[in-house]
Amino acid sequence: MTIDPVAFRLFNMEIRWYGLLIAFGLIAGIIISYLTAKYRKFKADEILNFAPFAIIAGIIGARLLHVIVNWSYYSKNLSSIFAFRQGGLAIQGVIIGGFIALIIFARVRKIDLWGFADCMAPSLALAQAIGRWGNFFNQEAYGKPTAAKIGIFISPENRLRGYESFEYFHPTFLYESIANILLFIILMILHAVFRKKEDKIPNGVIFNLYLIIYSLYRVFIEYYRIDSSMLGSIKVVYIISGLTIIAAFIILNVLANRFIAKKRTESENTEEK
Repeated sequence: MTIDPVAFRLFNMEIRWYGLLIAFGLIAGIIISYLTAKYRKFKADEILNFAPFAIIAGIIGARLLHVIVNWSYYSKNLSSIFAFRQGGLAIQGVIIGGFIALIIFARVRKIDLWGFADCMAPSLALAQAIGRWGNFFNQEAYGKPTAAKIGIFISPENRLRGYESFEYFHPTFLYESIANILLFIILMILHAVFRKKEDKIPNGVIFNLYLIIYSLYRVFIEYYRIDSSMLGSIKVVYIISGLTIIAAFIILNVLANRFIAKKRTESENTEEK
């Protein structure tokens, strides 16, 4: 079966599934973030105000990270740097770019940085789950050859060099999509639990748990990928995921210590009164 990456044509312009699915993922993510913010009693309208900045920063971050880790190719094909419709957006770049934008936005608008990050964490997982299907239509981001029934057929023109004789490959995009959906459900459940214990759990826990869990299963899935960007003999994703996990644990520790110190101070002030 041949997969057509073009969904339809509008005024002689190709509209690809990849772009459509990313757009759909973004819209779904914004809606979920807004509803989650309302549920957690944050300023939900600020989610809508932040959305345009998040989208722009996320796309720039995603493309920039992809280009950096694949510079050996793009340095010889500079015009391809801006060929977004052909794919090539690093998910971890979305997170980095979006979070930098959120830090700036939170300071300017004087909103709770970690509270809003928590509200957006489930949306990130859902948007990733949807967007990964763009890889299916582009026939990219697949894994090692496999004889298992779950294997997907890759057209000869889309097979990587050295794998031309194989027909079926691990659908790693599907593995990640399923994992992202499960993570989305877990994070939404945590929001329901944490809402009842807001005075006992600091903001930022959900977002950093998202970073840790996503990075862990991304490392596992990356093992099956055959198109990974490399830094020497190490896959770049392993390095980024490892640094992300370390950073998230450090941040969780800092947030916990600050929260405990704040509660202790409040308790002492109450006793003095």
